[in-house]
Amino acid sequence: MARHLFISYIKYTVLVHIILMKKIFTAIVTFICSAVSLILPHSPAVELASAELSSVKAESVSFCAAAHDENDDADKTENKDFIKWVDFKVPYEVLKAAYSLDCRARAEGDPQFGFIDSLAYLACKNGNSFESKRDVKRLNELFAALKKNGGSVKDALGESKYYKYYTDCYAAVFGGSFGERSDGSYGLTSYFPLASGHWFSHYDDFGNARSYGFKRRHLGHDIMGSVGAPIVAVEGGEIVECGWNRYGGWRVGIRSADKKRYYYYAHLRKDKPYFEGIEKGVTVAAGQPIGYLGVTGYSVKENVNMKTKPHLHIGLQLIFDESQVDGNGEIWIDLYSLTRFWQNCGQHASV
Repeated sequence: MARHLFISYIKYTVLVHIILMKKIFTAIVTFICSAVSLILPHSPAVELASAELSSVKAESVSFCAAAHDENDDADKTENKDFIKWVDFKVPYEVLKAAYSLDCRARAEGDPQFGFIDSLAYLACKNGNSFESKRDVKRLNELFAALKKNGGSVKDALGESKYYKYYTDCYAAVFGGSFGERSDGSYGLTSYFPLASGHWFSHYDDFGNARSYGFKRRHLGHDIMGSVGAPIVAVEGGEIVECGWNRYGGWRVGIRSADKKRYYYYAHLRKDKPYFEGIEKGVTVAAGQPIGYLGVTGYSVKENVNMKTKPHLHIGLQLIFDESQVDGNGEIWIDLYSLTRFWQNCGQHASV
């Protein structure tokens, strides 16, 4: 009997210690996340410091957000019904094919096929694991089936609990991207961010390691170019950030009219980073010049160049709820395929 009681006492003591350590760990993580979000200014150049405290995985929310959920003082917005994570994986070849078929459907007066709906169709079919050749074939088969049988993309898909999620995600990414172009035709209205006539190069660097200030992932896309090359707005909207940031140097942040997208342009030119009239609170149009390509940043002191090659850092944040504007809930997507889409199918500004 005594032996049994002793074993029970040991088990109870271990359990109490485990619970206590869990509470201490949760409190520490919550304090760190809160401190980071208070100390660091809102800027993609900070590159989501608070989110980087977590082990972000595809199709998951951040660890810090999870820690907040366990804490009694968690932000109540966590329980709201809005999208909290987007893993944008659509290859350029699929974007181009969907766009071509969308334009063809409109030209033929056959509106059943839609760009956003077709991407959601593919994501439901492939589980958001895209393969260009296979999925371009699926798009052509979908287009032919709708033309022959009528109905909608949703009808062709059948029951899927993820279809609305994907349509909402792609609508947030492309919500302001289609309409009447500068030549009067229908199509992709987004502009490539570098003005015509200037060389550039780029590759998919989303998620690469960064170490200035703290270890983190690169949550934007770098386009290499020449100092002084004009930068234009991909989409119109209000300038909500403008000025110096220790990470992004001279930068501009533009929020779209529907509030779903926040475009971040960083590392602008030393001494003269902006075009005339560019300041916080101003509304700009798609294709309007906003600044000049440079290499500033990584300094507390203003107007300092980094020791690296000149480039534009461009980021795209998706916002489904105002609680995601700043902090642990921020959503940034890989822009490599999108920049290729803008380059080859979008508009180009002559500056």
